[in-house]
Amino acid sequence: EILMIKSLTTLFIASITIGPTAIFYSCNYKQGQAPSTTKESLSAAKGEKEESGKIAYVCIDTIINSYEFCVEHSKVLEKRMNNIKATLASKGKALQNSAISFQQKVQSGAITSQEQAQKIQASLQKQQIELENLQDKYTAQFEKERQKYNDAMKDSIENFLKDFNKDHKYSMILSKVENNILYADKKLDITEDVLNGLNKRYKSSKGGNAKKQK
Repeated sequence: EILMIKSLTTLFIASITIGPTAIFYSCNYKQGQAPSTTKESLSAAKGEKEESGKIAYVCIDTIINSYEFCVEHSKVLEKRMNNIKATLASKGKALQNSAISFQQKVQSGAITSQEQAQKIQASLQKQQIELENLQDKYTAQFEKERQKYNDAMKDSIENFLKDFNKDHKYSMILSKVENNILYADKKLDITEDVLNGLNKRYKSSKGGNAKKQK
């Protein structure tokens, strides 16, 4: 029986999709749930009449694809995955070539004993298991990195909206993901304001960090 080599690179590609939206899409924004709802937006100051029905929404896909934090970290993750794919492809190809060589030797009679054949096959099987374990390790590491960026993005948006809403005082800010909102007046769309604010704050924070490093 000849060792069968699995296409590990194909398996890895199938398990992880790359792209700005795909990388960050697993963040914990449930359909129809607001990224942030502050206490200040839910109740007016004591003695003042509460404003009701003041609602807005943010297109999360736009934020993911245009917020500089997301764009930059998407590139980092994409480079990371491409490196993983290249490593697995190289090791997988080498193992596959060894298996083909083994098969050719068996067919040509170059391997003369059953003991020799079993020894080579056991070595190939061990290498295949090691390669599959390496794929699992890389996949787990990549998912951990992606979740780290997802959490950072979520915190960034929520913290910004808390400050943003101190002035605007919305009762609710919804997250619009694809078609999860059936209808909404375009006047309620505050995506551009939020995106501009996020990018401005992100550039400012990067500038501050650069000064600290000098």
